[in-house]
Amino acid sequence: MKLQSRWVFECLPGHVWPHFFKARMDEARPFLFRLGVPKPLSCRVLEGAPAVGNTRQCTTDKGTINQRILVLEPNRRLTYRMQESTIWCRAWVGHLEDTFTLTLRPDGRTDVRRSTDFSAAGRFKVLKTISLWIALRQAHAYASKNWRRLAAEAKLSQPLPDRPMEVQV
Repeated sequence: MKLQSRWVFECLPGHVWPHFFKARMDEARPFLFRLGVPKPLSCRVLEGAPAVGNTRQCTTDKGTINQRILVLEPNRRLTYRMQESTIWCRAWVGHLEDTFTLTLRPDGRTDVRRSTDFSAAGRFKVLKTISLWIALRQAHAYASKNWRRLAAEAKLSQPLPDRPMEVQV
């Protein structure tokens, strides 16, 4: 199954990108998180720097999720696949892969697209698929709200040029 989300951020891709690898989420607890859906808390790259083959680890209030970075095009594209998890519902997931695509718009804003490809595992796959879709939808919305906040803070503290600098020869 595939879940897709799209947002427009009021900043450049360089303000958003770093937060996919190092971020701390806010204290809000949307409805589903109060019902036991794992609430994202933070993420980081275990090996220190983002690179293809490295591990992106997300910490939730229920445990951790380790994801292998498969595609890394700075400020443009990131794909990772879930490798292992300590979260209670880990046995429900057969496959989970996320792709983020960032596109600079002519107006200086950034189009962010997130696509999550996933499948359920074990018995009751239809019920698990529906439950995972609902939980992932909540996680998409919550993470984007936080990335928007973090990118806005970065934009204020670390302005980037509107356009790549041209080298004079």
